[in-house]
Amino acid sequence: MLAKILTFKVNKGGIGKTFLTVQTGSGLATAGKKTLIITSDSQNNVLNYTFPFEEKPVFKKGLKHFVKTGDGDLIRLRENLYYIPLEDNKFSSSFIKELPEFIKKISSDYDFILIDSIPTMKLDSIFVKCSDKVIIPYFCDPVTLEGVLNVIDEVGANKIHAIVPNLYRNTETQKKFYNNLKTILKDTRILFPEPIKESSAVESLLAKGKTIWESEQKDIRDVQDIFINIIGTI
Repeated sequence: MLAKILTFKVNKGGIGKTFLTVQTGSGLATAGKKTLIITSDSQNNVLNYTFPFEEKPVFKKGLKHFVKTGDGDLIRLRENLYYIPLEDNKFSSSFIKELPEFIKKISSDYDFILIDSIPTMKLDSIFVKCSDKVIIPYFCDPVTLEGVLNVIDEVGANKIHAIVPNLYRNTETQKKFYNNLKTILKDTRILFPEPIKESSAVESLLAKGKTIWESEQKDIRDVQDIFINIIGTI
């Protein structure tokens, strides 16, 4: 059986693609699903969200080496949760050509493959093409709303699993753009959960390299409930 592949994507930075990828992946892993995260971001922020700064793993051979040779550094983030880092953002034509076959090959080793994607031209489109579904983080403002609608238009509504409001503050502007998108999505099958509120508790966890599943704080439990909803519908 092949892994289900999910890409986390929006054409704007700072919205929470890596945060959503890591928390979804760690939630699936906690539920016993063998999960792999890969990325198109050579900053490898996945490691910042899963290890304290002083314990962050060092690697030499990442995704590019894996695609070329079938071997490289596979980093264990948590039980059932693994990560293939990316060396840099210089992609040869042979890498672009061979990437889909590599993803297909490793799909038999995992239950889920999650892709933390940034808009890197051909690489981003290949990741989306290889994916079963796309999950979009959403910041409730006009710029991000436009970006979300562009992604829906680009990949098709049927391929969007969820649009997840993140870093939400209960301001008039954010309420307006939350409700705007809610209205747009009301006749679709796209999941639009309760927003993930901006939280100092979450910020503190991330600074320690911990996931939301490693805390019992009430504020964090509210965030867990949102991810349980997302994961339960995947």
